[in-house]
Formats: sequence, C-alpha cells, structure tokens
Amino acid sequence: MDFPEVYRLCKRSQSLKRGIKAVKKRLESSGVQYIAVEEVTVNYFAAIPGYRFTTFEGTAFFPRDLTTVPSSLAVTWMRDAFIQADIVVPPYYSMGFLGGYASRILSAPSELDRLDIGSEMLRVMYPSDGLAELICGVWALRKTYVSFHKTLIESAKAYSVGLHNVAIIGLLPCIEGVVRALGVKVGLRVEASVSIHQLLKVFDRLKSKELDMMFDGYSWLPADLNSKFLSRFHERVQMYDGISAYFTTKLYQHTNDVSDSTSLNRHGIAHGLFYGYATAENYLRLFNLLSALSMVAAIAEGKGSMLHPGATDDSKLLTQKLELCRAFASSVN
Repeated sequence: MDFPEVYRLCKRSQSLKRGIKAVKKRLESSGVQYIAVEEVTVNYFAAIPGYRFTTFEGTAFFPRDLTTVPSSLAVTWMRDAFIQADIVVPPYYSMGFLGGYASRILSAPSELDRLDIGSEMLRVMYPSDGLAELICGVWALRKTYVSFHKTLIESAKAYSVGLHNVAIIGLLPCIEGVVRALGVKVGLRVEASVSIHQLLKVFDRLKSKELDMMFDGYSWLPADLNSKFLSRFHERVQMYDGISAYFTTKLYQHTNDVSDSTSLNRHGIAHGLFYGYATAENYLRLFNLLSALSMVAAIAEGKGSMLHPGATDDSKLLTQKLELCRAFASSVN
C-alpha cells in the first residue's frame, strides 16, 4: 500500500475536508483496499482531526486539514521578547509574571534598556534562595546534571562572593556538558562532540520524539506533519526551538556577528576576545539557561516535576552558605 499516493489522492479530491463518507467513497472508487478508515482526533496541545487509515501494511494518519489547526504562540511570543534581552524563556514561573516583563522588554526604546529590564527580572527570580532551590531541589535530581553538581555549587558561591568571572567560567562547561548528556540520553552519539552544530541535534531529536509520542501507533504520517508544524502550537517544541535559538544567535553566535552591547558569548570568552562579560547579570543569564535545560532534562529522563521546587533542607543550608559569601564580599569591598 502506497500511503503517500493514497494521501495525495484524498487531498487532491478534497474528500479529507468533507468527512469520512467522502473519504471512503473516494477510496472505493479508486480501488484502494483497506481494513478500516476511522475518524480520529489527535489532541496534544491542539486538536488535529483526521482519519486512521489501516491496511495490512500498517496504519497511517491522514489529517483533515492542517491549515485549520489553531496556533498557540504564547511561548513563541515570550521567546522573541526575552531573546532581545539575551535571555531564554525561564521555566518554573507563571505566564503572568513572565508576560509582564516580556511586554516591558518589547516596549523598551533601546537595546540597553531591554537588557536592563531582563537583568532586573533575573535578579527578582534568583536571589540566594532562588539559586539554592534550583541547584538542590531540581538539578541535584537530574541524572544529566550529576557530573556537574559540585561545580554548580562552587560557581554559585563564586557569584555570591562577587567573583563573577570565576562564576561564569565555571558555568560554561556545565552547560555544554549537560547538552551532551542530554544527547546521550536521547540516543545520539555526542559523547566527545564539541561542535555546537552537532550538539544542537539534541533538540531536533527531542522534537522528533514529541512527534512520535503524539502519533504513537501510526506507521506513516504525511511529510507536512512534522516538528516544524508542531512549533505552531506545541509548547515543548517551542521551548526546544527557543533554547536552540539562544545558542545559535547569542551564546554560540559567531564573534564577528555579536552586537556591541553583547559580551556573553562562549567563543569570545574562551578565546580572550571579550572582556566585559564578568557581571552578576551575565552569570544569572547562564544560570537561567541551565534552569531551562533542567526542564528539558526532566522530559528527556522521563521524570521530574514541572513546578518550582520550593525550599528543602539542602537548599536552606546552601542558601545560608551563599548569604555568608555575600556578607564576606560586603565586608572586604
């Protein structure tokens, strides 16, 4: 059974839009043999009505009309706003909280103003207890973060004592290492890869897995029902797109293309080309990226809450230590 040919036949005749009777009539008039045709709706962030077409060769999904599937662009809107402040969309916070800052960023008159508003939001989100709660209550539970736990704590202490250069340099290999660990988790051979283009395939694989999950049990889908189509409404796919965009247009952007107001660039820092990156706000930008990656890790590992963790005994202890570091910094400055 040639599923692509049958799909094109039904699509050209407009029978998919007219309902199951029209589909069956078209199939029978064309001599197509099948076991069953059923009306179904795949509902995952958006309803996609269509038909389950079963033959002895397998089962295909024929969408009724993809152009009628509604878009949901809240996450995309925030991504486009926050990236103007060199920030990836933060997880674990309400849409209302994030939307307020996104609106302010979009209405800001200059790039520096947008960066300042983003920095203000990060300071609100990540005081000492905010850092500790994520490090101890979320990241410590992620298998993809285990190898970096000690470094993440040391980096937070360096940040708290005012050693922003040390803190940022400490986070950069953690970020790349977490992405590499995520790649291994989803079945990519990236254990020794240092190419960002290779590492970003992790997010392509995750988007493909979302498509597979949505259409589990189907052996064929039309080519236009792909991860790019899912980005119109699927919030997790939009999240993966946002993180990929942050890597390619900000953190790993070619140094020749980096704007004058941006200093947080992995290549520029690693090769000694940029000098203005060692700020508290830039540390928080990287910390926030790791927070977003921890949400990806929860999905890839198949366990973990999507909610803010709150305080734990371990996070309270780390908060005390970070506050002591701040006090020490105040005493010597």
